[in-house]
Amino acid sequence: MTDEPLSAEDPGRKSGPEAEERVFRIVHEAIQQHRVQPGQRLVERELSEAANANRQAVRNALLRLAQAGLVHLARHQGARVMQCSPETTHQIMEARIVNEGAALVLLAGRLDEAGRDRLQAILRQEAAAYDEGRIEEARHFSRAFHVAFTELAGNAMIARFVHELIDCQPLLGTRNPGRQSAFSGVTAHTRTLAALLRGDGQEAEAVNTQLLRALEREFLRESAEGPV
Repeated sequence: MTDEPLSAEDPGRKSGPEAEERVFRIVHEAIQQHRVQPGQRLVERELSEAANANRQAVRNALLRLAQAGLVHLARHQGARVMQCSPETTHQIMEARIVNEGAALVLLAGRLDEAGRDRLQAILRQEAAAYDEGRIEEARHFSRAFHVAFTELAGNAMIARFVHELIDCQPLLGTRNPGRQSAFSGVTAHTRTLAALLRGDGQEAEAVNTQLLRALEREFLRESAEGPV
């Protein structure tokens, strides 16, 4: 899986869960921050050096990343950052619509003061980041808003699944540094929170569905245009 084989007996590189987790976090954060792009090759030797991890720890971490849908592993071809087809993008967004909708209906009847404050704080940070042109940071807060309301809904399995789906979001469009998308979810998030505070789960679900449909169209448009 590498151009240059790693030494399995290198005493300077560590094995075990901690080393594996370091590799996982390095790749995961690079994907979330758009420092690696869909289709980009991941070199085991470089990951081993960056994480002070041996070959087995690197491969275990890559397997976890593949199971999470973030990395594609192919025999004799190594590991690459997942490149999502339009159909995969559609399936991911459909899964989000169903599961986030269920979470919002659950949450509408149980959103307490602490939960309200948590969502409001994220929304303020998202809006401020967009206003100040910090687009990548704004998108981070946007994703955090969706993660937060699924966690607050109280169904751990829905929350875990949605978190995994949201982690795939940086892979769904083609990031082009020369083209800043004007897409923002602030208005929809504001309406979603207002519906939750009224106890109207159906309205919150409808607003979120409309947002995710628009976001899917944005991803597909970016992928069709490709990099300049």
